[in-house]
Amino acid sequence: MFRKLNILVDMHVFDGKHQGTRTYLKGIYSSLFQITEKHHFFLVATNIDNLKYEFGEHDNVSYIKLKYHNKFYRLLIELPFLIRKHNIDYAHFQYVVPLFKNCKYIVTIHDILFEEKEFKVFFPIKYRLINSLFFRYSAKKADVLLTVSEYSKKKISEIYNISTDVIHITPNAVDKSFKKLDLAAEYTEKTNVILYVSRVEPRKNHLTLIRAFLELKLHKQGYKLVLIGSHDFPSNKLLQYVKDNEEILRESVIWKSDMSFESIKYYYANCDLFVFPSYAEGFGIPVLEAMTFNRKVVVSNQTAMKDFNLDEELTFNPYNLEDLKLKIKKALFNDMNVHSMGYSKILSKYTWDNSAAILLNLISSYDEI
Repeated sequence: MFRKLNILVDMHVFDGKHQGTRTYLKGIYSSLFQITEKHHFFLVATNIDNLKYEFGEHDNVSYIKLKYHNKFYRLLIELPFLIRKHNIDYAHFQYVVPLFKNCKYIVTIHDILFEEKEFKVFFPIKYRLINSLFFRYSAKKADVLLTVSEYSKKKISEIYNISTDVIHITPNAVDKSFKKLDLAAEYTEKTNVILYVSRVEPRKNHLTLIRAFLELKLHKQGYKLVLIGSHDFPSNKLLQYVKDNEEILRESVIWKSDMSFESIKYYYANCDLFVFPSYAEGFGIPVLEAMTFNRKVVVSNQTAMKDFNLDEELTFNPYNLEDLKLKIKKALFNDMNVHSMGYSKILSKYTWDNSAAILLNLISSYDEI
């Protein structure tokens, strides 16, 4: 008989801009609250009003306000204090755990791309040095170690020397209500749209996609390339290319950031093609989001994107401009029946209910150890 557990979840990512870890926590715990009433959950963040909006009120959920935004104070002092105060049995963290341990830890490490030799160039050296230390420490301290893809599981095992037997996959997914559109949401480009949703940084490979778009002369055929995502640190090569082709790009390439999630969904729902040219990902949620709306997709065949097992005609080598151009042309101008591309099989594998059930079973089984 499994006992009632007190589970603390560090939700401080909901205090900042939207990111993948936020999607993960929202999806997995929204489902978890529905499938169990036995355990009690303590959700902690600075903005608990926002948490209540995201997750709603539940008898087995308490919201705790963090006093400080400073991550070092949070990890060294505030979270250990809350764990003791509320007799926490398990605490769930993304990537980094507190230094002092006074309960069992659940740790989700979504990816360690910055540790891989071929991708180090995409990350600042300070980021690599600090996070290498913290991520490795946290992975070793985890009682329940999670990641989101087979690819990330393999790399965590190889680089941190941890057996794959103790690394468990709770995949990202798309919420059941994702296809529901808010009629009040902003949406402007209604036809002939090629879409990419991702923050702008060198690893995301916006430059190759823009080059393919221009070299195929799609702007002369009435297409617009819509790039949605925050400009974290665009590469100098990208900035120079945009500057050199400013006159053409001004009308045909549309950059959008700080959009509501509801507005982004309209672009998914109405695009002619979704392209995902990233060099490296720990998962790749936008691919599933485009599939949910039955959009044509062409996707990078590197790293975790391989886990989707897409047909070869839907994938390309992101280092090969000509391969990308060929796949875009085929997707746009050849008949492609998306219903025959296996989307439903892929989407049925990646659900938040599945991931929540995996997490719940792990918590219960590890509590017996």
